[in-house]
Amino acid sequence: MSEQPSFFEELKQIVIAYFEAKIQLYRIGAYEKVAKVTAVLFSSIVIAMLGFFLLFFLSISGGFFFGQLLNSNTLGFLIVFGIYLILFIIVIVNRKKLLEKYITDKVIEELFKKEEND
Repeated sequence: MSEQPSFFEELKQIVIAYFEAKIQLYRIGAYEKVAKVTAVLFSSIVIAMLGFFLLFFLSISGGFFFGQLLNSNTLGFLIVFGIYLILFIIVIVNRKKLLEKYITDKVIEELFKKEEND
């Protein structure tokens, strides 16, 4: 009879250790996914900022180019403004289809991406 309680106590300790290890594994997996999403978000922000500056200087150059063609810098910059206005309206009209779906899909893809080692 003395063997029965020690067996169940040992089994209880093993089960508790198993569940604690499983919880720790899920916690580490969640931290890893949060870190990956944060890294993707940060790199996307850096790329967006670089793209903004590229577009900014390209727009200034375009404004002066069109201004030189039309002999009026004002008209040149108005043409560049018109191009951006048209793009802005297109993005606003199609934002759910273009932006929100793309961003949602990328975040979900990053969260559920399998490791290459698995």
